Amino acid sequence: GEFESHTVDIQGAGWKEAAADITLRGLGWVAVTGAGKAQVKISVPKGVGVSVRPPLMPFDVWEATAKYTGGRSVRKSSKSKSGKRRRGVGRR
Repeated sequence: GEFESHTVDIQGAGWKEAAADITLRGLGWVAVTGAGKAQVKISVPKGVGVSVRPPLMPFDVWEATAKYTGGRSVRKSSKSKSGKRRRGVGRR
């Protein structure tokens, strides 16, 4: 199928807080973190809408995400700051 590209400008709020969510209609969203200005280019199948909104979970960036290391995604430990294991959907 055909793809179309979109470019969005985001002003970062720092590394411990999501600055914005980039939403992909019908697919989900990506939270963007960082310090300073960022220009993000997104390529999606033709007809998929792209928009930017304030982040839904601005402070959950370090608690509930996986980090991309270049070779594989690494999920953080399920222990909370107090050292206790968190319970939730998909956790053992």
